[in-house]
Amino acid sequence: MLNSLFMLVFVFFFLYIAIFTIYFLVIVIASAVNFKDKDTSEVPKEYKNIIVVIYSHNNEKTIVNLLEQLNKQNYPKGNYQIHIILDNCSDNSSNKLEFVGGAKIWRLSDETPFGRDKAISWLLENLMSFKKVDGYVFLNANRIVKNDFLFNVNEALQSHSVAVGSSEVYLEDADFYENIWANVNEYNADVMKLGRAKLGLAVPIDSDVLAMRHEVLEKVRCIDFKDANSELKYSFLLTKVGYPPIFVPQIKTYVSSADYEVRRPSFSFKMNLFTHCFNFKMWSNIEFAEFLFSLLKPNPLILIMLLIVVGVYSFNYSFVFDMKLIVLIALVLAVTFGVSIYRSHLYVKPLLYLLSCPFFTLSEVLADAALVRKIFKFKKKIQKSNVEKITVPVSVTNGRSVFPCSIDLISEGGFKKAVFRYKNKKQETVQSYVRMCDAVKNISDILEQHGFRIKICQSCAYFSPKIDGTNNMIKGYCNQKLVQDPNYTDLPETLLWSSCEYYIPEEVNKVIDISDYIKNR
Repeated sequence: MLNSLFMLVFVFFFLYIAIFTIYFLVIVIASAVNFKDKDTSEVPKEYKNIIVVIYSHNNEKTIVNLLEQLNKQNYPKGNYQIHIILDNCSDNSSNKLEFVGGAKIWRLSDETPFGRDKAISWLLENLMSFKKVDGYVFLNANRIVKNDFLFNVNEALQSHSVAVGSSEVYLEDADFYENIWANVNEYNADVMKLGRAKLGLAVPIDSDVLAMRHEVLEKVRCIDFKDANSELKYSFLLTKVGYPPIFVPQIKTYVSSADYEVRRPSFSFKMNLFTHCFNFKMWSNIEFAEFLFSLLKPNPLILIMLLIVVGVYSFNYSFVFDMKLIVLIALVLAVTFGVSIYRSHLYVKPLLYLLSCPFFTLSEVLADAALVRKIFKFKKKIQKSNVEKITVPVSVTNGRSVFPCSIDLISEGGFKKAVFRYKNKKQETVQSYVRMCDAVKNISDILEQHGFRIKICQSCAYFSPKIDGTNNMIKGYCNQKLVQDPNYTDLPETLLWSSCEYYIPEEVNKVIDISDYIKNR
């Protein structure tokens, strides 16, 4: 019995290694394929109107230089604007930026920093009303760019809805830890990200250097730049709605190792994300499914170590796979890894730093797992503390009668779902969602399939969503008074599950046209 169990474990390991060896091989080959470089002197088909958004909190030593570089872009001055958020800066950033000029400065003043995620969301709420905006660029204030930066952004936005730029780290008295991640960053950019880009595969966003079309924000209506976990989750949201983030190495920024912040999603979060997103419906979106399975991709060196363990086992015990096949996979993996090292141009000392990374990664995974084991004793308490739930009353109609019902809005481990209840019957969302608005929309769609309509603001013709700095998108505006009086400007806020006597189905929006005002305000 024990031998059979060990056999199953090692069969699983070998299949896992074989699949991801082939996957790794395809990406490395893709990264090595050379296409003709575009002539950057060629005038693009069109110059898009771009808004550059820079978040800064006490970045005096770099923000002024960045603004000067952006002012010198070889891009038409009339086609881009620069907006800088100074989040409770206590340094001399404001005065120096005013002296340089060329940007709109937004000063946030409070006792504590507002935070990048909320600050940018707040600014976007103001900027979304701007007319003739084609795209946005988000930059960290610690970056350096060259004078063709916006030209390359414009080129990328011709082909991609969401473009993730590259960060080249230059080392300044870097310590051992900074050297490791600087070289890992270079390896990933030159091999893994580049290979995925040439295959048209999605990558996690990097809010330090990110460009997206206006249409993306119009549809998604939010950003989520809080941390690495949030950025990964947001990347899946973008991919799911048809805007996969694509790596574009030409959109290049430079940053000192002293200013470079390593942001990596935790192993437990990635596994949690995988389990929440894994379902049969995901195969209807192949890009999303591939992106999801890429979360299981291990470091190549960890693959090699696992293969050695499998080889030792097969040498000493009877194994279902022939040793020749194991040796073949080992050779393919070793050659592929060697080619990837050659492609990344990392030699001797940088290579040693790169080879140290799996041990750091493995220690982080083990620490994460140890933490889970430690708190497993309090599983029930943790589940309760991580689950937030509120119940809201709603009304449902079949066109003849109105029925009082309720919806449970549940947030668990960062994911949202909704449960519709009528007497002793209930209907749950088909899956967990990143945003609460999507969970409620799913409940509405299910009810409509059965001939019922839920009378809430989200499905009302008077409702328009609001960018509120959160990923839930639970707030919006009621435009009912606007329809009666076109000069009315003070629109009241509402929650998407609220309702009132003025409710009308959203299809009426085709007759009562308030969309022009919403776009132009």
